[in-house]
Amino acid sequence: MQIHVARHQQQLGVFAAEEIVAGLSSGRFLASDLAWREGLPAWTPLGDWAEFRGGGVPPPAPGQNKDAAVPAMPSWEHGASVGNFIATIKEVALDPVRTFANLRDGGFARPISFTYWSLLPAWLCGSLLYGALFGFMATVGSANLPEPKDPFMEWVAGVGPLAAGLVIAAVLGVSFLFVPLFNFVGAALTHLLLLPWGPSGGYAQTYRANAYAYGAFMPFAFVPCLNYVAMPWQLVAAIIAHSQVHRIAWWKVAISLVLVPCVCVCGVYALLIAAVAKSFPG
Repeated sequence: MQIHVARHQQQLGVFAAEEIVAGLSSGRFLASDLAWREGLPAWTPLGDWAEFRGGGVPPPAPGQNKDAAVPAMPSWEHGASVGNFIATIKEVALDPVRTFANLRDGGFARPISFTYWSLLPAWLCGSLLYGALFGFMATVGSANLPEPKDPFMEWVAGVGPLAAGLVIAAVLGVSFLFVPLFNFVGAALTHLLLLPWGPSGGYAQTYRANAYAYGAFMPFAFVPCLNYVAMPWQLVAAIIAHSQVHRIAWWKVAISLVLVPCVCVCGVYALLIAAVAKSFPG
């Protein structure tokens, strides 16, 4: 069993039990170092681990702040800044296991602010991409509108390239304002799907995990080609996030977040196809 060890808000690495025993004897590790392994609800000092006391390791001093050395992650939990924003994206994308294993309990303010920060580059990219597309449609559409004229194309051609681009930017901006509200609903559905596995955290932790897992990839949503890589990895990060936050095996989370929704969607399509088929005579 691999064990994560941390000291003074810094991860020391992942070690086997034998390495930790040797490290405690040599002074490499301290009894006050915090450790966690899969299946445990929280980080605890090595001195509290029964399997490490056999080597004469003393327990931590009474009254020691056991949470002081927990490496809070993602970096956005330390404050809103450009550096922490970029660091959080890297942590979620490249090291989601360690990132979400260290996601502390907390409120909604941090993840909501992270969501808006992640939506800003998405809004800029989306506005440029679709604004340019609408502008092109306005330019060529004014001279080549089909007969009878399509109302939408006629409107685009009528307002002009600049106005068409500004309209799409405004529409995206207004819609993005409501994303955190939609996230509350999405987190509720996610938590409901995870309930059969007995998640260790509450709804707030589900929301926080969703906000960081999905928000970290939002800046790439409108980047051509890159979005085809980022969006699937977004789902992988979400599975890892809930596996670490709620202490649930990853395959169980995958069943809840992938298999169950796919079965439900396919069932709805099957019912619609059956209803349409019945409408045809014979």
